Amino acid sequence: MKGYLLRDLKRNTELLILAEFLKNSSVKRRDIAERLGVTEQAVSQYISTLVEESLLSTSQEHPKPTKKGVQLLQERFFQLNEEIKGMLRQIQVIDTCIAIAAAPIEGGERVGLVMRKGRLEAVPRMESASMGVARSDAKKGEEVLVGGLEGMVDLELGELLMLQLPSEVSGGSRNVNLPLASKTLKGVGIGEVAVGDLVGEVVACRLGLSPTLVHAPVQSTMNALSKGVNVVFLGTHESTEEMILAIERLKNQTGYSISHRIVDVGKK
Repeated sequence: MKGYLLRDLKRNTELLILAEFLKNSSVKRRDIAERLGVTEQAVSQYISTLVEESLLSTSQEHPKPTKKGVQLLQERFFQLNEEIKGMLRQIQVIDTCIAIAAAPIEGGERVGLVMRKGRLEAVPRMESASMGVARSDAKKGEEVLVGGLEGMVDLELGELLMLQLPSEVSGGSRNVNLPLASKTLKGVGIGEVAVGDLVGEVVACRLGLSPTLVHAPVQSTMNALSKGVNVVFLGTHESTEEMILAIERLKNQTGYSISHRIVDVGKK
């Protein structure tokens, strides 16, 4: 998905009209025009486009969204919802956080916030990209509430290696080039192993890997990467595609870019 869906005003207006007919097929065009702030002529033009694309049917007494039209509504509104939620996360003001004290800290002391080995640490009297003030005393290794946050924590993101496997219909684990997969893993600093599906789980075991991220693998992988942990992800094309989409969403929403590569280890 490229660019912002919110900017596609023409398409969004067409879908709003489609939604009006879904709620009430007998709604009048002038009423739709008033609700959307467009002319009645514009509504008629939009309706013609929807009919041409088989999104709206006028074969009955009143216009009615087709199955294709309803499906498009669901998909588009879901995507718009995700886009808006991403923007809200970007502008949300976070004033406090919990960190681990890297050294003894006194309440009211100014601290620097850094990410080390996958955890957020508060370092007293250290200048960093993200700063705050300790709300209480804390011994080294204890959690501490930090308020008055300024700046953003510099994240050292982990690297992602994806081994793309044949789908079940293409032979699955039985059609994997294991020597190539093993060679690809040599020299790779593996922090966590994620499997996107059953094929990935079987192949991971054959390679002597112990999957650690099995449940909600995409979300778990992104969480590990954001904490600086390297991850090897094994899955079919469908699973690796989900990972790629998650990486793209992260970059669009935060500007952070995950270093990743995909190696197809299916037998040719």
